[in-house]
Amino acid sequence: MSRNNKFKRLAVLSLLGVFALVGCSDDDSEIYAKPSNYKDEIVTIDGNDEKIHNDVLKIIYDAMHDGSVASKTLDAVLYRYAQSVFGSYNKIARAASDEITTLKEAVKNLREDTTDKSIVDGFIKAHKSYWTYNDDGKHINDDDPDNIVIIKDKDEWTPCASERQRVSDKWDDIEDRIAENMFTKISSGSYTSKHFFDELKLVRSLYQDGQEVDYATAKKIDETTGKRVNTQPMIVPYTLEGKDVFTEEVLHRDFYQTNWEYYEDETADVNGKQFHYVEKELIEDIYNDMLIEQYLLDEEVAAVRNSRARLINVIKIEKYSTFTINADLLVKDLVSKIYNTVPEASATTLNYVDEDHNPFEKMFESYANMSKGLYNLLSTEEKATLARINTSSSDAFKLVNDPADPDYDNEKKTYYEHTTFGDLVEEYEELLAATDFESLDKDLYNKYTSNGTTTYAEGFDQEEISLSQTQSITKGWYIQKSAPSLDSNGTITNRLFQLSVANSKVEVKDQNDTEALEELAKTDRIELREGEWQPRLQAADKENKFLCSINGAFFLKFEGAYSGDDYKNDIVYDDGSAYYIVQVVEAAKDVKLRNSQSKSSYANTRGESFLNDVIAHITRKVAETGNYASLAKEHWLKEMSIKYHDQNVYDYFKENYPDLFKDED
Repeated sequence: MSRNNKFKRLAVLSLLGVFALVGCSDDDSEIYAKPSNYKDEIVTIDGNDEKIHNDVLKIIYDAMHDGSVASKTLDAVLYRYAQSVFGSYNKIARAASDEITTLKEAVKNLREDTTDKSIVDGFIKAHKSYWTYNDDGKHINDDDPDNIVIIKDKDEWTPCASERQRVSDKWDDIEDRIAENMFTKISSGSYTSKHFFDELKLVRSLYQDGQEVDYATAKKIDETTGKRVNTQPMIVPYTLEGKDVFTEEVLHRDFYQTNWEYYEDETADVNGKQFHYVEKELIEDIYNDMLIEQYLLDEEVAAVRNSRARLINVIKIEKYSTFTINADLLVKDLVSKIYNTVPEASATTLNYVDEDHNPFEKMFESYANMSKGLYNLLSTEEKATLARINTSSSDAFKLVNDPADPDYDNEKKTYYEHTTFGDLVEEYEELLAATDFESLDKDLYNKYTSNGTTTYAEGFDQEEISLSQTQSITKGWYIQKSAPSLDSNGTITNRLFQLSVANSKVEVKDQNDTEALEELAKTDRIELREGEWQPRLQAADKENKFLCSINGAFFLKFEGAYSGDDYKNDIVYDDGSAYYIVQVVEAAKDVKLRNSQSKSSYANTRGESFLNDVIAHITRKVAETGNYASLAKEHWLKEMSIKYHDQNVYDYFKENYPDLFKDED
């Protein structure tokens, strides 16, 4: 058998839940892109005009001309296929003709103030990944929960609200991924010097690599001041979430993508130039990741629904090696504040936490700042809190060199004793007090001068900045198979992923959700007593073993109180070296992740968009575990009809995905 005789097409399988590329004639003169089980042609493709092309391997391979390895060819193939599944990101990114609607155009039509939604509706019809299905896998319209309509293959139908919402949420998810991808780049030390991140270094590096970025604008200098106009070195807050890297103006979105917003025309020039780094370098990886996640939703949905996903907000307050009373009193004050915080004010009903307006995020960040004790970075309120705590113990948070004292010395540092920053100041003053080489502490000298390469003052400034950037908060989505590393012995994660944590967390839609509020009130630690909302004298009899609700916010419980006999202190965990408080913002389980037909679904308790957002976060986490990436690639390759035109590509595919070739002679 000759080598060329090995080239065979893979069997075309019916595609469930996505927009399929099917039908490949023997002479490749015409190829059709059809949704599965949908009779009418969506796109007709002439062999002389590249559009969505089923015979994509030859097109990509011949176009590269750079000796790219077969693995890159595989990524390119999967990306082209992913575009057929989710729709091309925008006109720049797509490999299709002008008449094919992009995701950007669909979202624009969806969000603009017009009753004509034909563009987004046509987009949905052509991309099954946005369709709404029941648990039996049937396509449905769920606009009327009391009258679910099953849509058959030949039915005329108009996309329902949940399908349109899915399009909008997919766009937002992609935008978050773009921001997070860029955030990983600024985490690189090559763009940060002495804790100061410089965006110009990033843009220059990309520009030198031939990437389409707006280097001219990034380096622009104000002729009057001689300073940069658009970029300045900055310290990136340790609390910054990746998705906010553009909105918090750490990075400039326009440097990396011209006319990026959905309502802009991406074909229009900006100052005569176009910048398409995002479309050309980021979108392919994002789409290929989404293809893995779509595989999970189509073929391994149980892995998503049973992942025991948790959205958490955790504070860690370190104990000080020689003095623990500060940490102990700070935690006690935080516990008291938690019990006295009303997330959503109401005089007549129990309160609840809206995930988008969670007061405990800022609260935890504030107490983490107080724990570090960086005097110049503390707010007036935080300083007042430390002063109040100090009244309960004459040794707690003692302020040294108080600016309000008559004896204040502006040549010396102001600090709180027995805090991390206080220890730094006292070390520094010891270093400065050395009068000769023999009395000089060599370890301190090396620490504050980077082994003799910087001055004492500069070294101290770097230590102070480093402390300010120390991560004391852990927040975000986690699943049991990729649990966060928190306490030293794993007690927190063991309790966090108990099944009953999700079972006992009551989902309250809003203040009008009377039934859920009444259920929550039965075990919440705040009760209406003597006409006022105040903490229960003791925990409710039916309170969960692992989780408690305080004013509608949920916190993880631990066996026994960390200090004293007050049951309210069981939300604190002490592992010997630090104190932890764990807010469980969300605790997902199977029924919460199903569609709106499930009464307990997030779609009903929190809204369709919230459900989509949660599923997006969880599938991304699950996709990072196990060998789902490999399984997904093999699955999607089976769904394509592929003709091999290069022996190296063929050999690579056969070696890495042998099941695709098991029917060969």
